[in-house]
Amino acid sequence: MAKPGLGSEVVIMDEGVLAPQMAREMPHVTSLSVTKSSRVHVGPKIVHVNQTVQNKEMIKDLPFHKYLWSIIKNTSKAERMSCLAATAALIICILLIMYYTMFVRYTEQEPLDIAPHPWNITREMWLADDNVNNSRTTESYEPLKLVIIQHTVSAECHFFTDCSAAVRKLQEYFLTNKDLGYDIPYNFLIGNDGRVYEGRGWKIEGAHTFRYNRCSLGIGFIGDYRTTKVLPSQIERLNLLLEEGVARGHLDPKYYIVPARDLQNTESPGINLYNAIKEWDTYDHEHKFRNRTCDEIYGRV
Repeated sequence: MAKPGLGSEVVIMDEGVLAPQMAREMPHVTSLSVTKSSRVHVGPKIVHVNQTVQNKEMIKDLPFHKYLWSIIKNTSKAERMSCLAATAALIICILLIMYYTMFVRYTEQEPLDIAPHPWNITREMWLADDNVNNSRTTESYEPLKLVIIQHTVSAECHFFTDCSAAVRKLQEYFLTNKDLGYDIPYNFLIGNDGRVYEGRGWKIEGAHTFRYNRCSLGIGFIGDYRTTKVLPSQIERLNLLLEEGVARGHLDPKYYIVPARDLQNTESPGINLYNAIKEWDTYDHEHKFRNRTCDEIYGRV
């Protein structure tokens, strides 16, 4: 591009003069002789270049959305489609990672806890071995006044499948031990899942507390409550069980709940469960049953 009045050639790029030519006298050629050459051009020559020239400094100063749009405008359709496909693939990968992190792993850690009954699990439901001899009953003392609480000193269980397996394992231990050889000793058990698991059941004499088995209902809390915490759901379901016992005539409406340690020299049912029981209205605060026989408790002597 030539500036007027200079008669020289000036090169301008990015709004700046890069190579200005000082004014000088142009040579005058009157004749030209060329021999043995086929690539000679004499006179002006116009060359067309199909390329967009952009001012880089101006592009850098554009807002991001305009800058992005300028890039998109200067790409081919094939390039835009490739970019779109890559972006879609990236979004899908991110969504899959989020799904796995938030849902799949949570499902793996928290299995579904489905049981045949909301809280009352019978022997059939936990697949008990019924090849046992439970011929002794508590009928001669019913309705029972005494509900004795113990703990199993075994691992905790927080799902129906785990608690059912724990109760089966407990039954197997008592059945196969050569010094024992009898059914699970408790009338009922309370799992950490807040469900009641039928042991020997109603009206059957247990084997949980020496001297008191034939005139009491034995409840075993699954776990070691020297360290395990008592859950509100366990207390709630125990109350439902005892209300059912009263309604059926198996329990005296004025029954007493007695921790095993108040009757014998034992740590059962563990300090945490013991402290919880002491807060209940039905707890025997006077310790009136220690060192007394069943007949003495029920006024038969």
